[in-house]
Amino acid sequence: MSGYRVDKINDDITLLASKTGLSFTTDAYLLSAFVRRPVGRYGRIVELGAGTGVVSLLLAARGRAEHITSVEVQARSYEIMKQNIKENGFSSVIEPVLGDIRDANEQTLGGVFDAVFANPPYLCANSGPESAHGEENIARREIFGGIDDFCAAAARLCRHGGTFYVVFRPERLAELLSSMTSRGLEPKQLTLLCPDADSAPSLVFVAARRGGRSGGLRITRPLFIYERGTRIETEVFRKIYETGQFPEEYTIK
Repeated sequence: MSGYRVDKINDDITLLASKTGLSFTTDAYLLSAFVRRPVGRYGRIVELGAGTGVVSLLLAARGRAEHITSVEVQARSYEIMKQNIKENGFSSVIEPVLGDIRDANEQTLGGVFDAVFANPPYLCANSGPESAHGEENIARREIFGGIDDFCAAAARLCRHGGTFYVVFRPERLAELLSSMTSRGLEPKQLTLLCPDADSAPSLVFVAARRGGRSGGLRITRPLFIYERGTRIETEVFRKIYETGQFPEEYTIK
C-alpha cells in the first residue's frame, strides 16, 4: 500500500504504519511489558496517545485486560489503528477513539478505568530540530498536550486506587513526578532503564496510584539492556522480550 509499511512485531501481531510516522520502538514494547497486574488481569484500561495502537495490541494479545480503550488525536494514525485492530482480530477487545487527551473524561469515554497507560511525547513543543513530517513531530513533541496534561487526563480517568503507568525520559523525571503528585497520582514504583552498567539511564518507568497515600515510592534495581562492555543482552532483558512482561520484582503490588 503506497505511503505505508508493514512491521512484524512478533509471531502474533502485524502492524500497519505510515512511512512518515514513528516506527515501532523499544519504548512501546517495554511499556506493554510494564503494564501488568501481579495476579489476574484488568477489567477496563485506557491508553492515552495510542498512535497506531501497538501497545494496546500487545496487551490485548497477552490477555492483560478485558477491554482496552485507545485514544489518539491524529486522524491518520487513528484510521491506521482501526485497521490494525481489525486485521489482528481484536475488535471485540480494543475500542479506538479519535480525540484529544486533554478533553478525555469519564463522560466521554464511558466511565473510569482500572488502569491508564501512556508513552507521551518526550520533547517540548519548540525543542530541537523538528521532523519534516507532521505526524512524527506530533508524536515526539508536546503539541497536543504536555506531561502535565497526560497526568491530568490519567487522574480524571483512573478509578480511586487504580494505576497510571508511564514511560518517560529521565532528564524530565522531576516534571513527571511533580505533575503526578499535583494531580493526585502518587508515584509508587520507579525503574530506570540503562543501556549497560556504565551508561546513564535512557528511560524511566513509573507506576502511580490514583489517590494513593503519600510516600512509599519504591525504586527498583535498574534494568540493563546489555552486559557491561558487550552487545550481549542481559538475561533479564531477554526474559522481558520472551515473556512480554517485567519480572515480578519490577511489578507494582
